[in-house]
Amino acid sequence: MNIIGLTWPGYIPRLLWIRRVCPRCSSFEFKEAESQTLDGLLGFFALRPVRCINCWRRYYWFAKRNTN
Repeated sequence: MNIIGLTWPGYIPRLLWIRRVCPRCSSFEFKEAESQTLDGLLGFFALRPVRCINCWRRYYWFAKRNTN
């Protein structure tokens, strides 16, 4: 099977589970991403959009709980 030609479908959100490292560029620096239509629905599952600072790829990860 040739996996070189396979790409991630654009309609499926990319998730970073445990390791908060960009799989594309190995960066660990992220910032909050702009809101899109799917973000409201994913917010119910405690997922928050972030964007890699180096390659600008958009991902989701689980929001940290605020203990205030």
